[in-house]
Amino acid sequence: MASPVINIRDTGRNSPRTGDVRGLSDNVVHSWTSGTTGTIAVTAAETYDVTLTQPADTIIRNLIAIPAGNIVTAGASGDDVDFDLGTSAGGGQIIDEKAILDDGGSAVTWTANVPLYIIQNSHGHAANAFVGTGVTAGVYGGPATSEAIVIASTLYSSSARSIYARLKPLANNLATAATTVTYLVEFLHLGVLPD
Repeated sequence: MASPVINIRDTGRNSPRTGDVRGLSDNVVHSWTSGTTGTIAVTAAETYDVTLTQPADTIIRNLIAIPAGNIVTAGASGDDVDFDLGTSAGGGQIIDEKAILDDGGSAVTWTANVPLYIIQNSHGHAANAFVGTGVTAGVYGGPATSEAIVIASTLYSSSARSIYARLKPLANNLATAATTVTYLVEFLHLGVLPD
C-alpha cells in the first residue's frame, strides 16, 4: 500500500496556526536592559553598583553578568566577591549578598567574557553552579566555587521600579581586577504591551 502524499502547504498536526502564533506573540513579550559597572579596583570592601529599570508588570527572567577582564580573588578563606540585587543599593531585597566567587582558601577566577546567569529562567542556582564541569553544568571559565544563589523575594513588579546590582570584593584585595562588568537583564512582560 502506497504512503499518502501530503501537500507541504497543509498545516498538519505539528504546524502552528497563524492565529496561535499571533496570540502567543501578543501575550509573551520580552524586553532587555543593560548596565555596566565603573572600573572595578582590586580594593577590598569597595562596592560597584549599577542601577537598572524594571518595566511595569514584568518578571525578571534572566540576569547575566559578563566581565570585560579576569577577576581573581586573593586566595585566602573569605576573599569572596559577593553579588547583591535589591530595590535599594546594597539592600539585598531580591538576592542578598551571595558569593559568585567563593574563596575558601584558593584563588577563584572569573574569566574575561564568561557570562554568568545569576538568575536563569527566573530561578537561582545551587552552590558551585558556574563551574564548567560537564555538558549541563556551568560555563567554560566560570568560577570554580560559588555560593547558592537564593531568590529572597518576588521577581515580579506591577509598577516600574529601579533595581540595583552590586558587586563587592570582601576581606583582602583582589589579585586581579581593573575591569568592568556588564549586566544584561531580560524581563518577561505579563500584560500586553500598548501599540
